[in-house]
Amino acid sequence: NALMLQGIIDFTVPAGGSNGKAIHVVALQDIADISVFGIGVANNGGGSDGLEYDFPEMAVSAGDDILVARSLEDMEAYFEQCYASFEHILLANSSVSQNGDDAIELYESGVVIEVFGDVNVSGGGEDWEYLDSWAFKKPTGDWAYGGVNCTDEGSTTFESACPYPLCL
Repeated sequence: NALMLQGIIDFTVPAGGSNGKAIHVVALQDIADISVFGIGVANNGGGSDGLEYDFPEMAVSAGDDILVARSLEDMEAYFEQCYASFEHILLANSSVSQNGDDAIELYESGVVIEVFGDVNVSGGGEDWEYLDSWAFKKPTGDWAYGGVNCTDEGSTTFESACPYPLCL
């Protein structure tokens, strides 16, 4: 695939609410128009909700880190200097609403090409739970996790018990 899921984010940020929710993807090759890709959030184990967020028309280069975030301001404040590690930062719609136990689907041309979690299972108590935390894909393809509630303390990634791995 030309694009892959890299991070699933449910940070606790000072503003609260949905402001700490984001999805991090990486381009594995140059993509002339990323708008053929999209994201779906399978809430509470209720199965796929289908494609819910479409990437805008734009070109990206191999290796580009792309953050799709509910609040650009809160993500910038939370990531501090690490915010500059993302080549593209896009405003998400309200469908990017994962609550730390929801599966994420990555689509290309309307077809699911990658899934984080299990769309038919609520992730609470599962190995892939990321409540008030994050999941991050390691170079091996396995996922690493910050630990449930690890971002509850501290107002930046560097003050939390689990800094986001891209920022290390």
